[in-house]
Amino acid sequence: MLLEVNHVEKVFKTRFSNETTIALRDVDFSVDNGEYIAIMGESGSGKTTLLNILATLERSTHGQVLLNGTNITNIKENDLAKFRREHLGFVFQDFNLLDTLNVRDNIYLPLVLNRETVQAMKMRLDMLAPQLNISELLNKQPFELSGGQKQRVAVARALMTNPDLVLGDEPTAALDSKNSDRLLNLFEKINDQGQTILMVTHSSVVASHAKRVLFIKDGMIYHQLYRAERSVSEFNKEINLAMSTILGGN
Repeated sequence: MLLEVNHVEKVFKTRFSNETTIALRDVDFSVDNGEYIAIMGESGSGKTTLLNILATLERSTHGQVLLNGTNITNIKENDLAKFRREHLGFVFQDFNLLDTLNVRDNIYLPLVLNRETVQAMKMRLDMLAPQLNISELLNKQPFELSGGQKQRVAVARALMTNPDLVLGDEPTAALDSKNSDRLLNLFEKINDQGQTILMVTHSSVVASHAKRVLFIKDGMIYHQLYRAERSVSEFNKEINLAMSTILGGN
């Protein structure tokens, strides 16, 4: 078992009163090595809070999260950045590329922070760049790239450290439909090579490319669907049906 989320709750308290907001309620699920999971929910459902806890960007109020047996909720604050670099890859909706660095150096950055050798970084990028179709972009600056190109660069950066888990935060939100399809096909290809992926999305089209979909509403996991042998379009229809019947279409 790669990831275990055990009875996680998250309660936010306002600074100047005793008012509380329950963002997550007894969230409990697990992820095997090589799975491709989408967590689907509308704005305010708790999906982003859950992702932030899995990414060690927030602490849960109750429960625990185990990654390869390590309770990430207990990692000391000073050790979290190193843990993220070594075990997690991130693909954000706004790319998070540094305009002061060229594409190659943006991709190298996680390994530079891990003090890897230039030779090791070059070998890894030489393998990834052709797969992601970014070989011709490496000497360019991020502001010279299209949105789709920027997101492929972000995927390369996420994969550079051979992470245990790639986390995606609405990874297609800033892309047009054509580049969204390209990115989702790329995710499927990466997953077929054994990379475990977990992303949050509000889009049934995006979720239909995953192998399993968890539905979250009001901070709770309500239901899950497995894609199995269904086509993307067939799975998309089933996801939409689940959203309208199980989640009330909200």
